[in-house]
Amino acid sequence: MAATRLPLRLLLLLIAVIGYNQIFGQTNPVKESLRLDIQFGGRFFHRAPQPIGSNIDFLNYLHNGTGNNNYGVMGIGISLSPNERWTFASELSMLSDLLPSHMQITVMRQFGSINPAWDWGIKSMAYVYPQYMDEFNQFHLQTDTGLIADLDHNYRQRTLYDLGISAMPFLKYKDKRLQTTLASGIGLNSFIPFSEVVTQKKLSENFRREIRYETQYRAALASHTDLELTFHLYQNSEFELGLLIQAEFLFSFRSLAYQRTVLTWTNETQTIDNIKPKNRFYSKSDLSGGLFLKF
Repeated sequence: MAATRLPLRLLLLLIAVIGYNQIFGQTNPVKESLRLDIQFGGRFFHRAPQPIGSNIDFLNYLHNGTGNNNYGVMGIGISLSPNERWTFASELSMLSDLLPSHMQITVMRQFGSINPAWDWGIKSMAYVYPQYMDEFNQFHLQTDTGLIADLDHNYRQRTLYDLGISAMPFLKYKDKRLQTTLASGIGLNSFIPFSEVVTQKKLSENFRREIRYETQYRAALASHTDLELTFHLYQNSEFELGLLIQAEFLFSFRSLAYQRTVLTWTNETQTIDNIKPKNRFYSKSDLSGGLFLKF
């Protein structure tokens, strides 16, 4: 009996292994791949300045108030594909200060193929990127006349961070040397809150005023499009070397809501207002190119 049970158990085990491979598609396992890349490019913003009103619009002071600005960007990325269906990637980018202030995490899931050259799936991203807000105290210098509108004589600049998530269906075309992935979808973005204080006084009078600003999280719906193109220059059994081009476009209608607290010394009064400027068109574009090495 023991002699007959052993072949039966081996047969059942073989059937189980074959069934598992058939279900999960592991009869022809795909070698996992690791890709490293370095890129150089530009980042471009547009947000047209609005007329000065009774309340400050902080987004007026992006890019020195011109409504357009660009930054040189260097990026370093790493991506892992354990199989042909999944890709996990992370990227660090830096501006001229060489601090890794732009971070991005990407997950791609391929669901199917239209034909041997075209695949489709979903690309999801989480990211944070910076830009500079310059001399927002100009609002008070122009509107608060008859007093010293800002006792801080230093150059006013702060880094404004935009936090976002996106989900985008993608199409991927591939041949022997060229691969192109185009993704487009929607996301949610919100500027990370910050606080600022402007202190004022009247000349030769016992009058001081402190204006405290605390911005708030306000999520905005955004349109997000991403394009990646790779071209293989050299390939052997160990690694691949190629060119990489990436383009990205994000636009939304944005505002920066805040709470304003005004403290006045002479009668010790305090007023608090919650202010939300009108939403205005806001866009961010990236274009970069570089090299990749794939193992």
